[in-house]
Amino acid sequence: MKWTVSELRKKQYSNNTFDAMLDYSEALEEGSDLIGIAPVHVTGDFDVEDGQYYHFHLRIKTTLTMACAITLKPVEVPLDFTVTETFSEDANDDYRQVEGITVDLLPIVWSNIYLEKPLRVVSPDAKYESPENEDKPSSVHPAFKDLEKYKR
Repeated sequence: MKWTVSELRKKQYSNNTFDAMLDYSEALEEGSDLIGIAPVHVTGDFDVEDGQYYHFHLRIKTTLTMACAITLKPVEVPLDFTVTETFSEDANDDYRQVEGITVDLLPIVWSNIYLEKPLRVVSPDAKYESPENEDKPSSVHPAFKDLEKYKR
């Protein structure tokens, strides 16, 4: 998913759509909360504004595998979201810069997946017990322990 600026200008009126399957399985880091990632399906289109602004409208679909926050069992998290990214040839703009003469969407897609992933997931079969339900150590002196049964 890399194009040169001249390719984008040529395709802007005729073939400005794209559909790709991307594999980010090698981008997973050891010790990360991501256990796995399914192939990423990216569809979208682009348009060119004033010959120097390139607007990409992306739809990103994938399934992440993350560790449950309670049991550490794998939990599948489906993602399906849209995002618009704008590249500019002008160095003074607030948009992403065109690097050299190419626009590369691979790092953009990966960073958006990372932004959309939840901070933590809980498996549906995990049992969570709040600290309120746990047995608290008694602060009653042992000599008065038997009196607790007369509490109302």
